[in-house]
Formats: sequence, structure tokens, C-alpha cells
Amino acid sequence: MSNPIRVFLLILVLLGLGMALMLVPVSGLDPQKKDTDGDGIPDGWEDEHGLNPNYAADAGLDYNYNGRTNFQEYQNGSDPWNKDTDKDEISNYAECWAVFGFFTDPFTLDTDGDGINDLKEICMYINTSDETQMKELYLNETDRVSVMANITNLSRTYPYKLDPTNSDVDGDGLSDGDELLRTNKTNPNCVDSDSDGLSDGDEVHVYKTEPTKRDTDGDGLLDSEELFGTYGVVTDPTKRDSDEDGLSDGEEIFGFGFAPIEPSEHALTYEEFLSGAYSGEYITVKAKVEKMRLDYNQTSYLVFLKPLESRDDVERKRGVARVSSSWYYVLQHGEMVHVDSRFGLSLREGDTIVVVGKAGKFLGSTREIEVDSKGKLYLVLRPEEAQGRWLPSMGYVKIIYDSKEGSGTVPPSPIPSPAQTSTSTPVPTNSSLTPSPTSVNETNETASESGLKKEGKGIFGSLIYGVIGVVIVVATLFLYTKFGGHIPMRRERKEAGGSKPGKASGMQKGTRKEWS
Repeated sequence: MSNPIRVFLLILVLLGLGMALMLVPVSGLDPQKKDTDGDGIPDGWEDEHGLNPNYAADAGLDYNYNGRTNFQEYQNGSDPWNKDTDKDEISNYAECWAVFGFFTDPFTLDTDGDGINDLKEICMYINTSDETQMKELYLNETDRVSVMANITNLSRTYPYKLDPTNSDVDGDGLSDGDELLRTNKTNPNCVDSDSDGLSDGDEVHVYKTEPTKRDTDGDGLLDSEELFGTYGVVTDPTKRDSDEDGLSDGEEIFGFGFAPIEPSEHALTYEEFLSGAYSGEYITVKAKVEKMRLDYNQTSYLVFLKPLESRDDVERKRGVARVSSSWYYVLQHGEMVHVDSRFGLSLREGDTIVVVGKAGKFLGSTREIEVDSKGKLYLVLRPEEAQGRWLPSMGYVKIIYDSKEGSGTVPPSPIPSPAQTSTSTPVPTNSSLTPSPTSVNETNETASESGLKKEGKGIFGSLIYGVIGVVIVVATLFLYTKFGGHIPMRRERKEAGGSKPGKASGMQKGTRKEWS
């Protein structure tokens, strides 16, 4: 037999042997054994999951890089080929080998158990331009553009440097999930989100205050200032009025007008107001009245403001309060007085007022504060200023009993005696921020009706009392003139019994004589 033929036959034999060997793993299983290769994994499970039932070594391999061998996958009933076992959209390989900077648990969606899954916590560390990192993400997206968009959206929602292996990154006592999943989110990278001197955890768990508000109760005092008694007294940071005396804690400590008045949450000085802060928000501002300009349609008026204390420097900016309220005139002490029909105030130039309204933006060099339906307007007077001052309504008048205006506490206003004041309007016994229903014109009466009532008390009432007094005096004088001088003479005639004049001198001895 020639050599070429021998070579050809040898090749055929070798091919036949090779094919026979290839068929051994499938066709060579022992029907009498559940585990042919003895690796601890049943032949059926290996065949179902793509393993070799005649190859015992594959039991110790880890095909999906989750740190679990194929034998362990069998024991746990998991898929040995699933590259994202916990379905957190990060590959097992990336979690076990810290591709994104953290060694996380490939079997747990949320490694640190803070309520935020691992992908959300590492989203700020993902480099979307890194091909290696992008291959380790399983976001069920059809293309890379969609994956990148998903990561970008996550970064906007969770713009913090979080740690999937640490549940409280800033160590403030609140887990990252507690901070980000609460209604008012706090900053998981900051111990004190509102910068009030208290940690977020202590505010939530210990003091029951709001960690996103420096002043939980809106009384003008920081939560820490109330708790630690910064100004000499400890108050309740969750109560606007700790002692329930009708005055907010801030008002008692700082003075009326230097603490925010509802609905505002910020109390500004006039200078701070001119800085442009808190545009569009309700604020409290204390200032003086420079002048007023009335609207001819009587639906609003302007109050031009100036600082509480005069300054040498010329201020180019100025503030104006636009009061949305009708007004009317009354005649008082011989002069026409402008009266606000809503607040019942009669303002003068130089008066100190407290304005509560919505701060506007600058129009040129002027900034307005709008006293709308939610706003308030108060007149602040010292006792000596209130003497002889006609005050239409005391609901929005505050009497400050301190040598320095605006400092110290504001005690309830006493009722002055008639000798102390020339007005018939009493000073209220209650100086709370909310006016009493009887002291402010809050009915549906028109401005003119309200004005007539007030004017009637001031003018017609005085006239009526004057006329009655004159009538009494005239009647008294008339009676005295007509009868007063003749009463003794009439009595003498009665005693004489009407006898003749001649007999009067000849009366018998011993007769009692009534008149000498």
C-alpha cells in the first residue's frame, strides 16, 4: 500500500477517534449514578445550567464573578451565569472587584441597608466616558445613550457623595436614606443642614425640631438659641409663644417688630430690606413713615419708608409699602384725618411702623413691600406718644414700655384713665399679634359706613352731651331765679295766719314769734 493511502487512512482513524471522544460527555453518562462526575452537582442541574456533568472541576469555578462557585450556586438555587445576582444594575464583577471604588455585596440590593440601593449611592462616581465602567452596568437599556441618560438623571436626583457601605456618611445620627427620603430632605453630606447649631439627628430624634429650618416655630430665635438659653432664658423651639402670654418668644426678647410676624418667616432691618433679600417672600420690616401718597380710587395707598435712625450718608435707595386697603377721612380736633379702614390706623409722618408683607424686587432705586390680604400693618408708639393721640382702632397699635424703642419686652397695654388721654378710644388690654374682632373693622361694611360710625362717636356724640349739659345748666338757673329768693317770705306769711297788720303788733304776751 502506497504511502499517500496510508496517510489518508490514518487521518480518517484519528477523526473517528476524535468524534468518539466528543460524544463521551453526553452519551457516556452513567444511568446508575445521579452525579456522574462526582462533583456534588446532579447531572440534570449541570445539563440545565450549561455545565459539564463529566467534568468535576467546573463545580469550583465562578462563571458570573459573584464570588460564589458553581457548586454554591447549586446549593443556593441561583443562576451560575447571572452577572447581576442582586439586580441592582451593577455587575457582580464590579461589586466584587470595586470597579466603581466600593466593594459591595453582589447578593444585596442595598449593601449598607440605608434604604438607597447601591447604584444610586455610586452614581456620582460613574464615569460615563469610561468604556470599562459602562460595560459593568446592566440598566436594561437598549443602547449606551440611554444608559448615560439614566445615570445623568440619577446624579441630579442624588447629587451627593454617598458610600454604599456606610449608612450614615456625615455621622449626624440620620441614615442617608432617612435624610433623602423624608418630606423635607436634609443634606447627607452635612451634619447640620440648616446651620442652626444642632445636628440633624438630634433635631429629629431628641429635640423634635425641623432640621431644615433654623427657626422651627418661626418666632425669630434659632432653635439652638431657644434650647441653650442664649439670651438668658430657655424657651421651647417648637412653640412660638412658650409662656402663652400672647407674645412670641422672639418679640419678648428682641422687641416688637424685630421678630417675624406671621405669615412672614424673616424679620429684616430697613437696611437689610434695601439689600434686596428674600424677594417674593413674606417679611417683617420696622421703619419710620417719611410720607404717604393716597390713591384717588381709595383702594390702596403708598407709605414711603425711612430708617429708624437718621444717617449722615445720603441713601439713594428707598423702600415703599404698598398697602392694599381702602381709606377715608374723618374730622378730628378741627382737622381732616386719614384713616385706614382695614387696620383702623391714622398714620403721621415720623411714625414708627411695622410692615408685614411680600417683598418685591427693585424698580430702579425703589423696592416695594406689598401689604396684601395676608399682610399686616402696625403702629408702634411709646406711652408719651400715645397721650392725646387719636387712635381709631387699637387692634394694630402697639405701646412699647421701654426707654429704648423696640427693645426689651412688650407687656400688655394698660387701659389709661380719662385724665391720661384725650381720646375716647381705650388702649387694649391685649397686645397680641392678632387683633381682636371688635377692635378692627373686619365686617362687610363699606369704608364710608365705617367712617360714619367712627365720626359719630367723635363729633355727634360730643355735641349731644354738650347740648344736654347746657339744657341742665339753663334749667337750674331758671328755677333758682324764679323761686329761690322768695321761699322764706312765703313761709312767714303762712305762720302769720293771714291776720291784719294792726293786730300783729298787739299779739298777747307769751306768743311765740316765728320770724324776728
